[in-house]
Amino acid sequence: MRILYLTHRFPPDHFRGTEVYTFELAQEMKRRGHQVLTAALRETEAGKISVVKDSYGGLAVARIGKKLQPENFEDYFFDLEMDRLWTGMVQEFQPELIHATYFLGGLSLGMAEASLSRKLFITITDYSSLCARGQLLNRNLELCLGPRQGLRCLDCLFDKNWLFKNARLDRWAREHLPVSLSEFKKPVELSLVRKRNRAVEKILGSAAAVIFAHAHTRKIFGQNAVLTRNPQLLDFGVNFEPFLDHQKSASSRLRIGFIGQILPHKGLDLLVDALAGIKNQSGFELLVYGSLADPLERKYFESLNLTRIQNAQWLGTFDYAKMNEVLKGLDLLVVPSRWPENCPLVPKYALLTGTRLLISDAPGILPRADAAGVEVFAMGGVRMLREKIDRLLESPAWKGRIEPRRDLVMNMTEHADALLKIYREH
Repeated sequence: MRILYLTHRFPPDHFRGTEVYTFELAQEMKRRGHQVLTAALRETEAGKISVVKDSYGGLAVARIGKKLQPENFEDYFFDLEMDRLWTGMVQEFQPELIHATYFLGGLSLGMAEASLSRKLFITITDYSSLCARGQLLNRNLELCLGPRQGLRCLDCLFDKNWLFKNARLDRWAREHLPVSLSEFKKPVELSLVRKRNRAVEKILGSAAAVIFAHAHTRKIFGQNAVLTRNPQLLDFGVNFEPFLDHQKSASSRLRIGFIGQILPHKGLDLLVDALAGIKNQSGFELLVYGSLADPLERKYFESLNLTRIQNAQWLGTFDYAKMNEVLKGLDLLVVPSRWPENCPLVPKYALLTGTRLLISDAPGILPRADAAGVEVFAMGGVRMLREKIDRLLESPAWKGRIEPRRDLVMNMTEHADALLKIYREH
């Protein structure tokens, strides 16, 4: 079978969850004898769009280079030149099916629309199909119920009012007045959002199948009346092999880790605030892994003031292949997310390695949170988070071994089996 995978980023440029999942999935399909090509976006400084073909991890990769300008809403989601390059790529490779693990994030929506003429499968890896920001959080980091036909997006994306100059009154209007009023008062920004959303809805409603990793994510799409053709529920798969020899290195201090995007929705500020209030500062250290390449990431990181914690380090990013080594040096992994997650991979690695987990009760982090070594705190609850860590510090239990819970994680081989069945049946 000839399979073309489409995603917004790909290693070695990025190693976040979607990228690693796509990489391991493509590797598994190639191992089984399928012909695989992965197409991904690469942000460049040059103005002209181009395609560079290379390889990574034994996989053929076509990288579409473009200078992204998210402030140009139309160009960010609709790019005729990118559509043209994509059409040429598809004609050259002649895939039997196209599987998009991400079709937004700077990729032109015309690419996914054009793919509907073939068998297009889509995996939902965040909420970008509903929310242009991706996490269903508004500008105030409050949970959003959905776009409400774009009315809620006006303030969130463009800092624009709809009907009233008074911000509080306009927010009330966007939440409660009939949406039909927008036919009489339709700012150009609202038209742009609706154009994007119509294209997304067409893609999701016409694809061969749409795959959700978590039931909560599927529920949110249903609550927003987004019709998906042949919706499937299938957790992300993980390659177990790198983690089978895991052994913790010794430490006299509790090593607390954060691995992820250094942006507000991931909640690192909650963890830093909690740790800054702990009296026994010599009993632990904080190890932070994440990129500061984006100006927004750096600005957020600087606002955290890590010097409030006696032993804290920012250690940057690392190649995914080193994940097992990184986890050997962590006793507690904290996932303080303040958004409804969608089965992130890092907690799965913790389960595979017997690394203690302290997670927020944001929906979608784990399929089950009742395993040994997994503690839960209320989303946004700094005090509760601090108390949980304090109790761990007071007990020698944190030095004890936790049995890996491989039964709570889907192996990539099992995942590929299920995915091939979906490919065949739809």
